[in-house]
Amino acid sequence: MTSDAIAPGVEDLAAEAWRRVRSIGDDPVTEAELHRIMHETGLTGGPMKALRFLPLTESLPMRRLAGRMGCDNSYVTSLVDTLEQRGLAGRESHPTDRRVKVIVLTEEGRRLAERVQRAYAAPPAAFATLTEAEVGTLCELLRKLDTAER
Repeated sequence: MTSDAIAPGVEDLAAEAWRRVRSIGDDPVTEAELHRIMHETGLTGGPMKALRFLPLTESLPMRRLAGRMGCDNSYVTSLVDTLEQRGLAGRESHPTDRRVKVIVLTEEGRRLAERVQRAYAAPPAAFATLTEAEVGTLCELLRKLDTAER
């Protein structure tokens, strides 16, 4: 067994835990709000996801957006094209390296990105079934997983 391997009994529990986290994360209220925004704006999933990861008050290099989204640079170019055509974002040269293009949200883009980010950040109703102590324990465990070396 390598150092990365999980013991068989723990592996089953880990798989169950992951299925439950994913199930809770697929919150129908969040999904409904995101679909409502998509319907109102006519944006598809890709540009909506970009708005989720763009900072509201500063620029972001296109390469860093690709990293945050887990996609390649050419896809980000297409997404930014869409955001620009809709008047939600613009491209500018990086202030210290003119070879690098950064994305800057317009005022309208900032308002929409804030709405998208708020929808993603709202905890599902299932959290209401937990006590404050349980939420604290869950948060501690998730922090441990989030910072674990992969």
